[in-house]
Amino acid sequence: MGNKQFQESFSKSKSDTRPLDVKKCISIRRDPITGKLIGVPKEWATHLDADEQQIVETNKLPEEVRTHRLPERVLEIQNSIENQKNLKQGLKIDKGANLGLAGLNVEMEKEIYNSGVSRNEIVKDTVSFISILEIYDGKELASKQNSNEVMTQTEFLIENPAQKYIFYEQIERGVNCKLYKIIDRRLNQVFVAKVFKFYDNFNCYRLKREISFTRQLECPFIVKYHETYLHSGCFFIIQEHMNFGSLRKFIKLFDKKIDESIIGYILYQILLGLKYLHFKGKIHKHLSSKKVLMNDKGDIKLLIMDYKNEFKKDKDPYWIAPEIIEQQIIEDVSDIWCLGIIAYELSERNPPHFDDHPIRVMYNIVNQPAPKISKNRSCNFQDFTSKCLIKNYNKRTSLRELLRHDFITQNRERGRQGLIDLFQKVNLDQKSKLKKSASLK
Repeated sequence: MGNKQFQESFSKSKSDTRPLDVKKCISIRRDPITGKLIGVPKEWATHLDADEQQIVETNKLPEEVRTHRLPERVLEIQNSIENQKNLKQGLKIDKGANLGLAGLNVEMEKEIYNSGVSRNEIVKDTVSFISILEIYDGKELASKQNSNEVMTQTEFLIENPAQKYIFYEQIERGVNCKLYKIIDRRLNQVFVAKVFKFYDNFNCYRLKREISFTRQLECPFIVKYHETYLHSGCFFIIQEHMNFGSLRKFIKLFDKKIDESIIGYILYQILLGLKYLHFKGKIHKHLSSKKVLMNDKGDIKLLIMDYKNEFKKDKDPYWIAPEIIEQQIIEDVSDIWCLGIIAYELSERNPPHFDDHPIRVMYNIVNQPAPKISKNRSCNFQDFTSKCLIKNYNKRTSLRELLRHDFITQNRERGRQGLIDLFQKVNLDQKSKLKKSASLK
């Protein structure tokens, strides 16, 4: 593997044959001749520099020493190695190449052509465009975090969640994930289960880290994490149920403009969630209308953990801040840009550049002026949105200032009842449609 950190963790020389003891069931050693690891469980082999001829079959081993119990030290090594792999290493600026870049694979070249971004646009700022391709290709970006963040012991429950929960109905189905409404058999309480398969290249360390942080959050503006199961090769993440779904779905329900008092209330609730998150030393990084959940009581909460897009390229870049694309840095105010795009979306029904290819969207975010909402909206709403969408993140308005903005202070209370009334109207409309459908049958 050639990784210094890896070598130090297992042996300081090829002759070191000290075993890595895991539950006293597995002994991993480095072969003194080949330098490869021997005795590695089959499911771990893709993560480690293993000798394929001497891989251990794990079907005879106890459940607790299989893939999901990969030692924390090994997970850290895997995490650091994966973060070093990125598209940029294989790309070079080459003005003689078709698109001004050498090292593009056929698939990525096709995506660029489909995006409509021209060669001249790429050559104009090739470094920024390479960053766009990296994010599109799924690179995980690091953000500054609180150095005092406490990692709690996180374990997955190795049992069938159906013993505790009734899987009532499937709410949503994505490419890699299914969403179920479930009911606790004993408490008769409703939760949501996100179910996705365990992939060979899945970053368990990252999942454990996210769970470790999320389980410590106690905030009425953050979706509550409950527990995680690993059963039959699938993860089951159990979380609080928000019965009206995402803000994105809410926006798509209406053809008419949403009242500004309701918009102000929604944005205020999101700001309170971000305030708590930033106080805890955490940046959301992926804030969008899809990560804001609602219930019919008028509660608005931020979804922190969302792994259904874990193995997909970034197909929803509409909310990404320009500094993330251009410089690959993430600051607290990057979340403020995302909030501004949500405000734009609440006003105009879709985020900017909604019909464009994702690569073109990111190119436009970096190279075009900041978007503005319709002039038919109030001056206060226009001003609030423009303060969120300042492209220079050093000059972008802070969260504290936005909480004191007139648009928020005037609407933060009176918008709640308007939102509840809107939910009731939607429920009545849906019941009416169901009755008509039943009568036609």
